[in-house]
Amino acid sequence: MKKLIFYIIIAYYGVFISMEAIAQEKKILRTYAECQAQAKKENKLILIDLYFVGCMPCAEMDKQVFPDPAVTKELNDNYILYKTDVMKETDGKKLARKYGAPGFPTYVIVSPEGRTLMTESGFFGVDRFVPLLKDAVQRNKSGQYLAFNNTLDNSYPAAYSERFIKTGEKHNFTELESYLGQQKDLFAETAFLANSVTSFTKYNNWAYDNLPKLIKLYGGNLLRNKISTIAKAKSKQYGTAQQLDSLKIMLAYIRPTFNDKLWDVFLPGFVTDYYTGSQDAATYFTLIDQYKLYPTWDERSNAFGTVILDQSKNPTILKSIRAEYLAEEQRKRLDPVDSYRLTLLHYYLKDFDQASKWMEKLLKSDLASPFLTIDKKDLLDLKEAIAKKDTSLYKAKDIKKIIPFKLS
Repeated sequence: MKKLIFYIIIAYYGVFISMEAIAQEKKILRTYAECQAQAKKENKLILIDLYFVGCMPCAEMDKQVFPDPAVTKELNDNYILYKTDVMKETDGKKLARKYGAPGFPTYVIVSPEGRTLMTESGFFGVDRFVPLLKDAVQRNKSGQYLAFNNTLDNSYPAAYSERFIKTGEKHNFTELESYLGQQKDLFAETAFLANSVTSFTKYNNWAYDNLPKLIKLYGGNLLRNKISTIAKAKSKQYGTAQQLDSLKIMLAYIRPTFNDKLWDVFLPGFVTDYYTGSQDAATYFTLIDQYKLYPTWDERSNAFGTVILDQSKNPTILKSIRAEYLAEEQRKRLDPVDSYRLTLLHYYLKDFDQASKWMEKLLKSDLASPFLTIDKKDLLDLKEAIAKKDTSLYKAKDIKKIIPFKLS
């Protein structure tokens, strides 16, 4: 019961705690200044956990990751853990503003002297979180610091500050464009932060052109949203112009902006955007294999869905896709979405006997399945088009498999 009351008190005051203190002294550090003093006293790094109540990834980190023995050991050995609510606590708001928190949780690691080592956002499984913590320890030993200064009370433009502090004053976000236009040094901390939350074309392009220097100064965490938006547009442009080399050069250029996990998340989108512009399915498949974009069949099958419709009059491409579905059928039974796609492939290839066969299988399947977002009437329309042997009668749909989302 005492332990339960203790954790309730912790949640109320913001959970500003050294993990070692929990185990030994149960000392609550209620302010960031107290945390800094404790870090200097113990010569440990500070792990700042910026969260808010109701943030699902934040809660899952507390449930799945922080209690893990490997994480606990690393924190006990090398860190003071400082958790602060960015919605309710002054220090939390100021730290979120200081580091331009782009999402939650946001983790900031600083040295005992307050020099910033790294910032990251999002859920990290134990297998990624422990290496992150160890990496920061090594960076501190080798003096690899970011360019953030040591104060929480810089002079910020009002529109930017309001985003995090929420004073009740209303500022038009477009004010930041004129603010940036007045800055003599866009690499300065407050100018960089203001730019990080905007989408003005001029300053987006400036950030892209100066990406290597900005990553060295401030890391990639605050640049990801901006750079991914630019990269998506460039990918489609390169596709339209059939500039594959330009795509590959761009991907190599922006790669340091993303940690390994997020690169796996964003890269398929850039490659797909290139295909959208180029409509070159053969190159798309080559890129999928080169970058190992879709490690599971369900992901790969979803990628094929759009291509089947786009390339409905390209028998060479359709035959190569059909071969993969038939091979998958030999390994295991196809689900209703796969069966629908294979039926379409037979239909577009004018193999109407096989199309009819698979149509009958599909109609006998569980059409109430949440994976098949298509009604029976639509399938009966496809059946009629197959029976009439007319590939112009049916307008297919790009239905997608629902792939369960995993934070880790």
